[in-house]
Amino acid sequence: METARGAAQAERAANQVACLRFLADADEARTVGVLSEATGLSRPTVHAVLDDLVDAGLVEPTSPATAGPGRPARAFRFAREAGLVAAVDLGPRGARAIICDLSGTRVAYAELPTTTPADLTLIPQALQAAAGTALELGRLRAVGVGLPGVVEGDGRLRASLAMPGLVGLPVGELLEKELGVPVVVDNDIKLAALAEQRAGAGLGYSDVVYLQIGHRLSVSIVLNGVIRQGRHRLAGELGAQRGMRWTRNAQRGQLVWSARPTGAEVLTAAAAGDPGAQAELQDFCTQIAPRIATVLLVVDPEVVVVRGGPAADSSALLRPLAAAVENELVFPERPPFVAATLGREAVVLGAVGNAFDRMKSAIYGIQDVPSPWNRITHEVERTTQ
Repeated sequence: METARGAAQAERAANQVACLRFLADADEARTVGVLSEATGLSRPTVHAVLDDLVDAGLVEPTSPATAGPGRPARAFRFAREAGLVAAVDLGPRGARAIICDLSGTRVAYAELPTTTPADLTLIPQALQAAAGTALELGRLRAVGVGLPGVVEGDGRLRASLAMPGLVGLPVGELLEKELGVPVVVDNDIKLAALAEQRAGAGLGYSDVVYLQIGHRLSVSIVLNGVIRQGRHRLAGELGAQRGMRWTRNAQRGQLVWSARPTGAEVLTAAAAGDPGAQAELQDFCTQIAPRIATVLLVVDPEVVVVRGGPAADSSALLRPLAAAVENELVFPERPPFVAATLGREAVVLGAVGNAFDRMKSAIYGIQDVPSPWNRITHEVERTTQ
């Protein structure tokens, strides 16, 4: 009896997901007949499912789809505005916030810089800056957060060179009390890697190594479409090895450049043909190649996604980097090196997608609703740094 009841509940949930997914992808209301044809479900089953979804506040009936004699067809639309899912990328220089509706469509975005050391108060401030007067944050159903450092599974920041003032704080717990909704916290680079794998340069690949060259050099790994955390959530934290320096002149993990103040500026100068910048970039790639090669031999990924500056200048980095790594490898098989496409929004996009992934029940009240990654990244300016 219990087995039969469980099977019936699973079938009912699957039917709900099928109808909700179809309506979420649609740009307008759909009739029961269209839903039945699209999902392969009988009309009575669709009617029953829609009643459940209307009761849950996820679907609403609209005006009759047809006019004239006879009984008009009932039409239904996904009530995407019924709830909001948001995310914040918090760093030492400020915060980025994004707010999406239940379909994953971006409805608000804001960047909130700070001249003082950033703390957790910047997160609700960034959300409010994004919401403005047009959105009611009381409709929030889940929030994702990206932080620089080692983040425990319960949302506690275990270690961070960039934001030492937050180390030891139960960030997830504190924010849940502040915001009144479930909060998912993870490392910023891991979230950027997830976003690139799900909807960026790594789309279509299951195993991705993400390399970010900014003020620091960071590595994150996605295996089988899932962030590789490791037993102690230290996967990819190569800088935690004693005495490890990516380059000869790195200072406490910070990359130091000679030709220009930042790596992005060096990259732009190299792409423009500056000999000094090209030489420094070549030397940089030669220095980091052994570490990158080691990661590739351990993981054997399908692709390496690299973010180092403006996408238009990426070939000036990818060519010498791929060549330097190739010189470190014996076997001819090696993954392609491609430029990241999500730019500076990658972390906050990964954070909101992660919230959809991990908080589906809280967001929809239904299990196994696919996360709307395609909509989340649809409006990204893919040439940003």
